[in-house]
Amino acid sequence: MLQAIEAKGLVKRFGGVTAVDGVDLQLAPGEALGLLGPNGAGKSTLLSLVTGLRPTDAGTVTIFGHPAGSDAARRAMGVTPQSAAFPPQITPRELIAYAAARHGMRPDTDRLIAAFGLQRLIDRRMAGFSGGEVRRVALALAFCGAPKLAVLDEPTTGLDSASQEAFQSLTRDYVASGGAVLLTSHHWDEIEAVCDRLTMIDRGQRVLDGTLAEMRATMRINQVSLVVDDPAPDWLPAPDADGRRHLDSADSDAVVTRLVREGVAFHDLLIRPLALKDILATLRHEA
Repeated sequence: MLQAIEAKGLVKRFGGVTAVDGVDLQLAPGEALGLLGPNGAGKSTLLSLVTGLRPTDAGTVTIFGHPAGSDAARRAMGVTPQSAAFPPQITPRELIAYAAARHGMRPDTDRLIAAFGLQRLIDRRMAGFSGGEVRRVALALAFCGAPKLAVLDEPTTGLDSASQEAFQSLTRDYVASGGAVLLTSHHWDEIEAVCDRLTMIDRGQRVLDGTLAEMRATMRINQVSLVVDDPAPDWLPAPDADGRRHLDSADSDAVVTRLVREGVAFHDLLIRPLALKDILATLRHEA
């Protein structure tokens, strides 16, 4: 089976700075990959190599077997860049029609209007659109023309919570139907909701890669959260601003057993898997 993305040994330099340093990347159809890393890690540069917007200094990238940047590769993908600007006198309907024509398809405008909440915007000139409204149009364009791969760089920046949830639902459906997604986001819950595999890069190099399930299994840590009546035992962390105490433990049952054995008065007990950002911080520290 052809990979949606097959990248080997990617290198990109800007003068004396190596922004991407020997990165390998694979993405299969029906898979969503979250690309993570601190600011300046090389994420956006890596996306520009994958989409063919920049040439590589070394290494190769193919999209469903076609060289990145080729007409065949571009037809196979939809892209939402980190920032988008459109001619102010054009309407979203006209943009969608143009994008669909570039894919050689008739525009499925009604579906995109419903999916991205464009009912009030579709025939308005884009002059004066808010940042969130421009973002919704950019997302609609990424999924226009039924692409086999969607490359999304911070796709929900500026969107309200309802629009973020709608995007997550649509993206999960898209992946379930066989589409491939490469996603960067600063919203950890968005990565957890959409992606089944994660790759982290730092200083241009890949430092972590694997499924979220594999990372959780490696950590085997839950967060125990509860409210404790005074006096609290000194082995519990200090409470947060809401009065809750949070304890990370590989054996949450043992924590609860100890509380009961010591006669600690507690309530509002919650036990949940460690958050993605905490898992990655721990794994990164151990790597």
